[in-house]
Amino acid sequence: MIKEIERLPDISFIGDISLSGIQDQLVASYEEKFTEETGTVVSLKSGEPITLMLYACAVQFMQMYANVDKAGKMNFLKYAYGDYLDNLGALKGVERQSEEAASCTVRFILSAPRPSTIAIPEGTRITTQAAAIYFATTEYAEIPSGGTSVDVICEAQTPGDVGNGIQAGELSVLVDPIPYISSVSNLNVTAGGTARESDESLAGRIYLAPANYSVAGPRAAYEYFVKQAYSGVADVMVISPDANLIDIRVIGEDGAEIPSEVCQRIKSYLEDGEVKPMGDVITNVSGPDEENYNINITYYINRSDVGSVAAIQTAVENAVTEYANWQSAKIGRDIEPSKLIEYVMAAGAKRVTVAAPVYNAISSDCIARLGTKTVSYGGLEDD
Repeated sequence: MIKEIERLPDISFIGDISLSGIQDQLVASYEEKFTEETGTVVSLKSGEPITLMLYACAVQFMQMYANVDKAGKMNFLKYAYGDYLDNLGALKGVERQSEEAASCTVRFILSAPRPSTIAIPEGTRITTQAAAIYFATTEYAEIPSGGTSVDVICEAQTPGDVGNGIQAGELSVLVDPIPYISSVSNLNVTAGGTARESDESLAGRIYLAPANYSVAGPRAAYEYFVKQAYSGVADVMVISPDANLIDIRVIGEDGAEIPSEVCQRIKSYLEDGEVKPMGDVITNVSGPDEENYNINITYYINRSDVGSVAAIQTAVENAVTEYANWQSAKIGRDIEPSKLIEYVMAAGAKRVTVAAPVYNAISSDCIARLGTKTVSYGGLEDD
């Protein structure tokens, strides 16, 4: 959830109503009404059948109040989820994005130059030796007379992240034979496949949706349209180095790189005449520049926690990983050693000394990338 939504105050449609409060109220009302009707003062005990029946009714009433509170909150972006969020998005013309297929660049190679052009039809399929997943060309391509190869963008036939992570060279089996083609091979790791858009991503786009009304131009409008083009974008930095020149940097979750094929797809989407102003020139859509940093820390554990040393050590290792993900999750985020200390202390360390990283204010078009990592346990110390 974006910080502007998180900072909104919490609201409740049922005040401070609680289950115990409803139980007490039902018992008090029963005793009051019984005395009024019979003239006899009664004080219900916790184990009496009437008391148990009133408690059972209180549970049902509490459930009703909870549903009322939920129904009210589902009208607000801070709380809405699932189908409720989809309906909220419809009010701004924003729909949840479907799964995206992974893609890569594949090189088709001839056994020898030919005197005539060799066509690579759109939809030509390739796969791995294990035939675990199929990719297909997204456009028609040709190897001209006298040429020996052509590079074509291919897309997974199964949408979602299942097509990600196939290493360069592993897509080597041509499923649909083409005369004179001797070999095929993906030139880069397959990437760009995404699952169905998450609630967090959809809520963020709904929040940005009003910027859509002025087409791209304002920074928020470009952010909206970039995420509209590809739901796998987690953070966007829009830079204008000169009048009407637009440089866009994008990353995925936890700073993951967006494939060049996807960046080109985003650029093409933004250059549509219905999106960007006529005077704007989109010079670049790519990942941010990288500023490398190292981690070198030593941490200590309270002697009183001697029975939990192994668990704390595991928690510290996980905390360092979480810090690295946090550091690279946003473009232009300064390298913050104080945040690393915060993560490690929260994991159970008594204290931590940080040799690296040091604070570094990086530029708005950069992202901090972890280089080497050294995490040392310094031993037990008195509380």
